[in-house]
Amino acid sequence: MILGVDAGGSTCRLALASGAQRFDVTLGPCNVTSDFDGAIAVLLTGLEQLAARAGVTLSALAPCPAWLALAGVTGPAMAERVRTALPLTRAIIDEDRRAALVGALDARDGCLVGIGTGSYLARQHNGGFATLGGHGLVLGDEASGAWLGRELLVYALRAHDRLEPPTPLAKLILGEMGGPAGVIDFAQNARPAQFAALAPRILRSEDPAAMTLMRRGCSWLTTGLNALGWRPGEPICLVGGIAPSYASWLPRDMADALMNPAGSALDGALTLARRTGETRPPQSESICGG
Repeated sequence: MILGVDAGGSTCRLALASGAQRFDVTLGPCNVTSDFDGAIAVLLTGLEQLAARAGVTLSALAPCPAWLALAGVTGPAMAERVRTALPLTRAIIDEDRRAALVGALDARDGCLVGIGTGSYLARQHNGGFATLGGHGLVLGDEASGAWLGRELLVYALRAHDRLEPPTPLAKLILGEMGGPAGVIDFAQNARPAQFAALAPRILRSEDPAAMTLMRRGCSWLTTGLNALGWRPGEPICLVGGIAPSYASWLPRDMADALMNPAGSALDGALTLARRTGETRPPQSESICGG
């Protein structure tokens, strides 16, 4: 039996593959940084449900090769903390990017552009793995939905101060929020998801302000892909709610390299677990890709 987990801030998905059979369980939010105890409870519930669906005991899952791709695994210390809280003896605990990359590309060289509320880029080449971004909205998450929403508010304030052209979208946002004071009040306590809720206004618009922000976001993507070592002809997969919107903004050589992901991050976790079972002795390990 092979066990894979893909856990994020909104959904936790678990899968158990046994021969030709596969059992799946989907549960709620699971971020080990924002709510460690809650995330462990979700994972334990998911393991119990998987065992029940497969007709085995929970203890029977303990020796399964397992790859857990978890949001909030920020380093080896957190990975080890998760490992010790779970009844799995052959589990590798990792952040969630590697599984997404392997799910999208399997063993092929290539890059992944993950753009949703947050953002990150990843590349695998000659068996190596590298990633950048994903540092959160305060310090990063460029091109993401949250970044686009926040930058739209920044633009609206600059337009009010006559530092940018007062485009229709900028004036509309200012009006809806009650002017600069309303924008500032909103931004003081807004979570990334609340900023991201403004992103569809940009994605659907041909407003000059929206187009400026999309160009800036695309510039970060192209700079990041080049920094990872992307070469023309190497596949690029776009995943996440915002990522496909950048397809038409990419330079021609990158646009020509776009391909649909072969599978999901959960598929990638199962693939990594299978590889682990084939190449590693029975033991637990905590890692954090970088």
